[in-house]
Amino acid sequence: MSSIRARVASERGQAIFIMPIAFLIVVILGAATLEAGSLYLRQRQLEDLADSIASDAAGFGFDEAEFRQSGTITIDEAVAGSIVGSSIGISNLPSASGGVSVVPGTPDIEVTLTYTHDFILGRQIFGATQQLRATGNATLVPS
Repeated sequence: MSSIRARVASERGQAIFIMPIAFLIVVILGAATLEAGSLYLRQRQLEDLADSIASDAAGFGFDEAEFRQSGTITIDEAVAGSIVGSSIGISNLPSASGGVSVVPGTPDIEVTLTYTHDFILGRQIFGATQQLRATGNATLVPS
C-alpha cells in the first residue's frame, strides 16, 4: 500500500508541465485557422471584385459610335480602363490594383487584379504578406 502512495506522490504535478505545451498548440492551431479563413475570404472578395469590374467596364466601355457606324460590338479599352480605379476605390479592397485588357475587335474584356494580403496573427509563422491574383471576364452580348 505504501508503494502505491509513493508512486502516486512521485507522479503528482506532472500535468502542470503538459498544460502550457497543450495551450501553445491550441493557440497556434487557432491562429492558423484564422489566417487561412482570412486569406480565403480575401481571395473570394478579390475574385468577385474582378468579375464585377469586368462587367462594369464592358458596359461602360461599349463603343457606341462604332456600333452605330458598322454594327459591331466593341469595347474602348481606354474608357473601360478608366472605371477600374474608381471601382477599386469604393470596394472593400481599396489597396488592390489592376488593369484591363480587351481583345481588339471583340466584345471580350478581361480584368486582372492583384492584392497584397497582410496576415493578422501569424506574421512570424506565415511570413509578412501573401500576393493574391484574380481575373474577371465579361463579354458584351446584344440583347
